[in-house]
Amino acid sequence: MRNLFSQVLDLAFNQLHEDAGLILFLGISFAIFGGSRLFIVIDKCMTIIYRLPERTLFKQNLLAIGMILLFIIVIPIMVIVSSAPTAFLSFIPGGGGRFLSYLVSLIVSLFITFIFFDIIYQFIPNKKMSFKTTWCGALVAASTLELFMILFPVYVRHFMTNYAG
Repeated sequence: MRNLFSQVLDLAFNQLHEDAGLILFLGISFAIFGGSRLFIVIDKCMTIIYRLPERTLFKQNLLAIGMILLFIIVIPIMVIVSSAPTAFLSFIPGGGGRFLSYLVSLIVSLFITFIFFDIIYQFIPNKKMSFKTTWCGALVAASTLELFMILFPVYVRHFMTNYAG
């Protein structure tokens, strides 16, 4: 009985190994397509807010996929920059150096986030937008996201102690 189970398991793993490339491709494709729907919704909302004509379905999806690829690149950079001071805490001498490293990482992360949101506000609406009209919204959105990234670990530490995992 054990030998039969082992053979079935080996057969399943061999089949999975052969199909892994296709499964990986399908998984990444569906993740990019599904994630890009967020930018489709943002586009539709900005179309309503600015009272603009809608893009064609092809242009809308092309923009959304481009934005999700940008999102995939920017978010890890932002998280790495935000968490860099914690990683290098043992190398930084004194409290002043640690505070300065946190401040620098906060400013750099805020700048990266600001650029990301400004790109969203400039390219998502079906209208030519200038930096003069988008900087305030991008700054508020970036500041809010940075505040969330700072306060979320505090929330988890203090209010989610009952949950495991």
